[in-house]
Amino acid sequence: MKIGIGSVLMALSGLQVVAPAWLFAPPQERLFGLPPGPVVVLGLCSALFASGAIVAAEGICDAFGSTSLWDLVVRDPLLLLRLLACGVVAGLVLEIVAQWLGRLWYYPWWTTWFYALVLVPGFALYWLFIVESYLAAKAVLDAVARRRTVRRSVRLWPVGAAALAVFALLTIRWYAQRGFTFDVTGPTPAAPPFGYAVLAFTGVALLSDALVTAAARLYWVPFAAVALAAAVVSVAFEVPNAVHWHWAYDHFPGPVLPGGLPLTMFLAWPMQYVVFLAVPSAILPGLAALFWQPPADGRRNGAVGSAGLGSGGELGDVDSEGPQQAGVRRDIDGLG
Repeated sequence: MKIGIGSVLMALSGLQVVAPAWLFAPPQERLFGLPPGPVVVLGLCSALFASGAIVAAEGICDAFGSTSLWDLVVRDPLLLLRLLACGVVAGLVLEIVAQWLGRLWYYPWWTTWFYALVLVPGFALYWLFIVESYLAAKAVLDAVARRRTVRRSVRLWPVGAAALAVFALLTIRWYAQRGFTFDVTGPTPAAPPFGYAVLAFTGVALLSDALVTAAARLYWVPFAAVALAAAVVSVAFEVPNAVHWHWAYDHFPGPVLPGGLPLTMFLAWPMQYVVFLAVPSAILPGLAALFWQPPADGRRNGAVGSAGLGSGGELGDVDSEGPQQAGVRRDIDGLG
């Protein structure tokens, strides 16, 4: 039922493609500089897609007996505020690195004052939709993954911090030579090299011990889930947007596909998933267990959960429910 409802909502978001062309043609009636027609239509369609993806992903998690954010919120409604706060922080990290500094996209129909109004609630909803789509992909892949025994955690946060420091120094030097102007509504003539953003996102990823441990211990599911969710969502979300450009891209290197979409943009989509998962993992340890560890046999029984990461941050033996799995359950229980 949820999968069907979510699919309908996402399909309705495609109505932006058939919106009348005159709505987007100049001259535009404006309200304090904002063209209300395009903003309402494109904003509503984006919200429909995000809401539909959340509902459909919840349905997929239900079908596979896996844990979603909704399961946590049902147990403790106040947890929603903490989750949304995590989403806002992660969204700001992404926006500051890739938009304010990287100049990789802009919002051609918006004004600065409107951007300020929608920044926080917009990223809260966007984070929920990205994370729920990841959890749905992870639920599917966990169902077919071979269980592994893994032990010690791996910590590379000093390397991540060093990468972020190098990114900051390079970016400061670049803007010191050319000057900085805050602009989110139009293209800019120049931008720092794309590699700067890649360096920053790599640093953020390395700050997450749970993410690094999953990679070091060859638990491949989270990374395959990121790739799968990013591939499906990016195509479904970006292709309709290319008709009227609720957001537009700039300064991505490499070839541009038909419709004006940079190929590198699609290849970079997994990086935002990593940021949206790694940053909250550092804020709420229970989310690290949910995002980066194998599911427990009990899954929803008693302690809504995934297992594998002990309370000390270590991946455990997922072949049986032992002390480390109990630690994971405590971590996730602590969210509620």
